[in-house]
Amino acid sequence: MVTDVAISRVIWGSATKAFATLTFETNERGIPSQVCIKGGFDERSRAFGLGPAYELEGHFYRDLAPGFVAEVPASFYSETEDDQGVIIMEDLTTRGAQFGQATDLWSVDEVAATLEVQAKWHAALWGSTQGDHSWLPIGAKAAREAFKVMLSPDQFYPLIGRSEIPDLSDGLRDDARVRAGFAKLWEHDDAATHTINHGDAHFAQLYRIPGSAPAFLDWQTACLAPWAHDVSYFLGSALSIEDRRDRERELLRHYVSSLAGNGGPQLGDDDAWYEYRLHTLHGFAWMCVPTVMQPSDVVQAMAHRYGAALEDHDPIGMLLG
Repeated sequence: MVTDVAISRVIWGSATKAFATLTFETNERGIPSQVCIKGGFDERSRAFGLGPAYELEGHFYRDLAPGFVAEVPASFYSETEDDQGVIIMEDLTTRGAQFGQATDLWSVDEVAATLEVQAKWHAALWGSTQGDHSWLPIGAKAAREAFKVMLSPDQFYPLIGRSEIPDLSDGLRDDARVRAGFAKLWEHDDAATHTINHGDAHFAQLYRIPGSAPAFLDWQTACLAPWAHDVSYFLGSALSIEDRRDRERELLRHYVSSLAGNGGPQLGDDDAWYEYRLHTLHGFAWMCVPTVMQPSDVVQAMAHRYGAALEDHDPIGMLLG
């Protein structure tokens, strides 16, 4: 039984993380004294339609995380209600975790190691359906709902006009065209072969325990989706613009090899490249991320990397012709 909870710090973002020290009268489960309590506690973020994301992450930690083939933070309590999920999980800093910082990237080799982690769980869960987990949406439903708000005309233009956002080509400044591109991509993805995706697998979601492989935080957008959703979104965030241009195809081949090596399918080189390019569209989300959800310097760093990938690959042109 817990007799006292002392909050030491709070991180505000898309979800709120409150770090606490617990005092126990009894502790039969061996729960550590330092924990992280996570949920949708900020009404400013909830206003962007993120309630389903909080609920989904609660389901993930309750039902899927215990047997997951890749590391995820240990959780000691997870419960949901409509538009809310609350999780009590380990405080990763007690294991010396290092966290991905959007303004301080890792090496190309470490990015390759992260792709191996993605390939491992993608392969293990290849062909997953809603029959396996009825709560798991097809497509990143929570992100889609929030993004529909951000792409509405009254939100779109103020958001892409901020100083953090790079100068975009005319086609990326057309709200109707961007919405049409996403509608086509979601239609394409919903009809594809699925695996379980993180759904928001950008670099700042990463952590690593010394001596262990990288791992992902924040499973609020876990979903059934094609492999390229996670891989393209991750690479667009994890490399400098120059390194991505120089190394993205090589790294994509490394993922494809790792996927097959872990028991997944052998993807064709040209098909994989096409799907990778198509899914760079997901990076447009960072043109619209409010600074109430992420700090200004993070939005700026991510928006510039993803913006360059959008200009390089022209996924909307691929989708709309």
